[in-house]
Amino acid sequence: MELPSWLGLPVLTFGHATVRPRHGLVLAGGGARASFQVGALRHLYDVVGIHPEVITATSAGSVVACTIAQWSDPEDQARALADLDRMWMAMQDQSEMFAPRAWFKLLLEKGPEWTKLIDHDRSHRPHGLAIPRISMPFTHSQDGASTVVDPAEPVAGGEESRISTSLTGQAATLDLATREIPVPDGATWRPSVVLQVLSALSKLTRDGGDIQAILRGADASGSTYRAGPILSRLLDPAWFDSERLASSGVRLRVAMVALESGELRFMTERGTLVDRDNHPLPGTRHDVTRGVLASCSVPGVFRPVEIDGEHYVDGGVRENIPAEMAIGHLGVTHPYVITCAPLGLSRSEDFGSKNMLDLATRSIDILTDEAGRDEVAYALNAGAEVIAPEIDVHSSMTVDPGLLRINRDYGWMSSALVHSATGASTHDLVNEIVRLRMRGWELEKEWLAGRTAPGKDATAEAESGPQRSGSEDVIAELAEVKGRLADAADRLPRLLRPEGADTWGRQLEAHGHAPEGLTPPW
Repeated sequence: MELPSWLGLPVLTFGHATVRPRHGLVLAGGGARASFQVGALRHLYDVVGIHPEVITATSAGSVVACTIAQWSDPEDQARALADLDRMWMAMQDQSEMFAPRAWFKLLLEKGPEWTKLIDHDRSHRPHGLAIPRISMPFTHSQDGASTVVDPAEPVAGGEESRISTSLTGQAATLDLATREIPVPDGATWRPSVVLQVLSALSKLTRDGGDIQAILRGADASGSTYRAGPILSRLLDPAWFDSERLASSGVRLRVAMVALESGELRFMTERGTLVDRDNHPLPGTRHDVTRGVLASCSVPGVFRPVEIDGEHYVDGGVRENIPAEMAIGHLGVTHPYVITCAPLGLSRSEDFGSKNMLDLATRSIDILTDEAGRDEVAYALNAGAEVIAPEIDVHSSMTVDPGLLRINRDYGWMSSALVHSATGASTHDLVNEIVRLRMRGWELEKEWLAGRTAPGKDATAEAESGPQRSGSEDVIAELAEVKGRLADAADRLPRLLRPEGADTWGRQLEAHGHAPEGLTPPW
């Protein structure tokens, strides 16, 4: 039976002596940060032995949810999770998850040159008339570079539409997520995307064609990215089968928000829609992958997804941690809630002189954090086990094999902490290990950059053995960090040691496109 609810919280009804236990998972959104969830789930399946019958999820969490919800047997779910783990860790750079659209790629290429003109223009204006610096959204990779590696793609407007009315199911979802949007010649310019460029337009007349391509592309696509190659692997029929999901017996709810009505809706395991109170909505049955795509459509990053006449975006716009659906409406008595990002915001610099975009972005961050606090508080008050990070290992759009592994192992250890009788000192030890691995990754990246500087053959150096190239200071600090990491890993209780913990202080972290066979320099 399902528990009735009051204001979303489950209420135990008098007269019912027993309620059948029902295990469930609540998986929050977080983009590439889902690596934390993968690690936490590996611990829950392999060590704790969970057997969820209900899974509610938002955004990237819905990708994880659909992977494991295809089977009702916990062993099959664990095997599917292990396969997803390998696929997630195989990604090498951002373009595998986020492929920039043609217009945005052109903006990234031209942006540095135009920014120099804008900065020059700003420096020569009288006080009070300076152009505000506005950071272009989603332009920085994990190493701070202003360009994004992208698969070959035509310029905006140069690709014919690949929409095919004959495509159905998962193939239609893949086409919808990856196709480039054709740009009409008469598209209306909407300069909000490139305020910096327009403020110095008189200085950029020689690039007028590029500016038009960028503005028209932004206007037509309504997004900066399309799904990268990992989506085609996730939608391979050998990997995912919507009918197998529908018949597995696992109850699934994927959160998304309709822009026209503003309502929070959920897609079920059968591809139908329900409202936030789990009441069925009229409409046709869809392939569930379309709902997952909608749930992952972060506004401004991915294009909204049309379903039954409305356009849907990321469910995190309203509910990033859909615990109320699982606990209050689907009768979960033993909920496991796994988030992806830490609560709380780092103190920022003074906002007295910030521009309007900085103010808006900071305000959205505060609103999002407050909503997350409320959702976690609801879950805790309802008796859920909440597994959440305290350290932000990487951003939602950072795809680096080293950071993904650090975050996955952090998720594993965080779940182990929740399920072990350890004290504050062990908790602090886990956080110390995570920070040491992050610092080690940064130093290794600096060392590798020195090895692959112009004129050096990294592959030849790897074959010839260890080299003392790069900054001696970097190598010295790296040796010190790795020594501390090895000591901390040795002190970590065995119950909190994920696979590979004994190598943390003795081997290099993973790095995208790095040559094989490198000998650590310490």
